[in-house]
Amino acid sequence: MPLDTHSELLKSIDINEFYKLCITSTSKRPDSRSYLDCRPLKCLPNILQNSNGSSMIRLGNTRVICSIKCQLAKPSLKSPSCGYIQPLVLLPRTQAYTSFGRRTQIINNNAVLSQTLLDIILKSNMLHLDDLCIEQGKWVWCVSCDLFCINNDGNLLDCCLLAIVHALKQTTLYTVKIDSDTGKPLVYTKEKLKLKLYDEPLCCTMFVYDNELIVDPTLNEEQVATTLIHVVLLKNDQICLLNKTGGTIFPTEKFQQCYGLAKQYIHSQRQILEKANDSKTVE
Repeated sequence: MPLDTHSELLKSIDINEFYKLCITSTSKRPDSRSYLDCRPLKCLPNILQNSNGSSMIRLGNTRVICSIKCQLAKPSLKSPSCGYIQPLVLLPRTQAYTSFGRRTQIINNNAVLSQTLLDIILKSNMLHLDDLCIEQGKWVWCVSCDLFCINNDGNLLDCCLLAIVHALKQTTLYTVKIDSDTGKPLVYTKEKLKLKLYDEPLCCTMFVYDNELIVDPTLNEEQVATTLIHVVLLKNDQICLLNKTGGTIFPTEKFQQCYGLAKQYIHSQRQILEKANDSKTVE
């Protein structure tokens, strides 16, 4: 049997053995990348006309569209001078409408990913919620970040966070004034203000296989990984979030290596995002 045919058959039967065969025979990953190589990254800003800000991120075969919608809302009683920001991840219908058990798992994964993105936004002070206040105790902005996953081929957290940051950098808010007689808000759609961002947190996801650190995992690689590591850094390279899932014991030196790899990976992402402000499509 030819090697290619054998590999494809092994991939459909046992993904772990298939991955082990690729690593041992070629010292490279199944897509011919080395351990530290990333997939091509493409950024497209302002792709949706009816949103306050939008972006599309393509990382390899993983594609995510982010749509920012800003709506007027009543503030909470606990924080009368703070607005809201609500990220929501939505998977494609081809993955959402399968068996009940699989659909339940996807819904749970969506909720976890959405909450993780919200935690990153709040912990990083990416934007100040009091900047979203129109009139204390009466009206605030609610910023909805809807993330539509067109295709999930792994490393979804990195892709979603990139899409949010890129879309929020394009986001504008309408000028709102309160009618003194009725107390109702008057929205001036022709007068727009740029949403101010105070930081830009980005994530580097890597996994451990055979005691080796490998960055930017595909969906198949996430299935064979013994440990997944997410490192979120701010613009000054300060750690915003460090999350490790899996049972592999990590020495301190390994975490230092993770931090060094994350800095290189995220610096390259930032360069692409900066260029995206000057051109429509960046690779």
